[in-house]
Amino acid sequence: MSKGQEKRIRDGYALLGESLAERGIDIAEARKQLEAFEVEVPSWVFGEFGGGRFGAYMPPGPARNAQQKIDDAAFCHKLTGAAPRVAIHVGWDKPVDVEFEKVKADDFAGLAAYAKQQGISLGAVNPTLFLKGTYFGSLSSPFDKVRNQLIEHCIVSCEIARKYADGLVTYWLPDGSNYPGQRDLWRQEKRCREAFRKIYDGGGKGVTHLIEYKLFEPGTYSTLISDAGTSKDIALELGDRAGVLVDLGHHAHGVNVTQIVARLIATGIPAGFHFNTRYAADDDHAVEPNTQMYGIFCELVAGNVVTNRSRAKNWAYMIDQCSSLENRVHAILHSIDSLQISFAKALLLDRKALAEAQKANDIIGANRIFLDAFLTDVRPLLRLSRIERGLPADPVEGYRASGYQEKIQKERDK
Repeated sequence: MSKGQEKRIRDGYALLGESLAERGIDIAEARKQLEAFEVEVPSWVFGEFGGGRFGAYMPPGPARNAQQKIDDAAFCHKLTGAAPRVAIHVGWDKPVDVEFEKVKADDFAGLAAYAKQQGISLGAVNPTLFLKGTYFGSLSSPFDKVRNQLIEHCIVSCEIARKYADGLVTYWLPDGSNYPGQRDLWRQEKRCREAFRKIYDGGGKGVTHLIEYKLFEPGTYSTLISDAGTSKDIALELGDRAGVLVDLGHHAHGVNVTQIVARLIATGIPAGFHFNTRYAADDDHAVEPNTQMYGIFCELVAGNVVTNRSRAKNWAYMIDQCSSLENRVHAILHSIDSLQISFAKALLLDRKALAEAQKANDIIGANRIFLDAFLTDVRPLLRLSRIERGLPADPVEGYRASGYQEKIQKERDK
């Protein structure tokens, strides 16, 4: 970075600080909170997964094994300082060449040690409930053999989480039906709840379980866990170590995800987030700093579940994306940058003025106060914070300049 570029960043930071001070907002405190924010990146984004309508197409330099996924995740943390953990999928990241349901917890000891060597650690553990044998259901399967195998697979995933990761297991089930009458809907749910009970009790006390939901897919008539209410209901039935995983892309268009977040915070239930952007019917695009993401972070900040000193009170924050065409590392770095921008904007909201406008029923006034922070350019805050910690001011541009992409293409595209 040239001296001129650094001066412009410092001047921008000073001007932003003066503007915020007029509203009674301390830019130094916002910076402190921003630098404490952490988000997990998904191992699967870096590997040979995805393609969609483009078939087997992969951007250049994909990771060919679990260790290379760790390498890519570690490099993202090196450029951002905000991604110290990588979420893993037991079926895709298995370090041994066996069927996913035969993987043992200690098979992941080497991968955990390798991650530590690269300066990161294993985060959320995802049992794989949608591969071989799950065509007619996973934890609700009418076939005892399939259901019992997957229950055991989830318990093994809990052991991985306890011994080699962060103690968090997240679940997404493909269970549903395509036609009315195909399934007895209540018996299907009963089998699922019984399976979760066995996993919760068998997985050990050191594990937190977050249950993801999705409006549809692959079932086109019914989806077993289709909304936040269903996830919460199952979690509350299990106990205080179970909660809800919100995936931004898993809702119908127009659903107020911000309100769902506020409601979950109010209950105090364990919760987490899979960040992404949805344009169509799925969740595979990188995050953008839009009003929806900003509104969500406003609720997370108000609920004190982002950088709470008591880590147990914080939500679990993860990225879940894997689009077809873009450079996957660029996409992850863009998402991290976008999340930091959204979080920074939420930290700058004049909550005192907003509360006064709300109390006075000043509808447009409240909306304008809410939008004022969203329209604030927080990039000088982020960029100064980064360069003073030895990070590139822009992580995507830092990646382009690093030579890492050329290196992995040379090594992997053979």
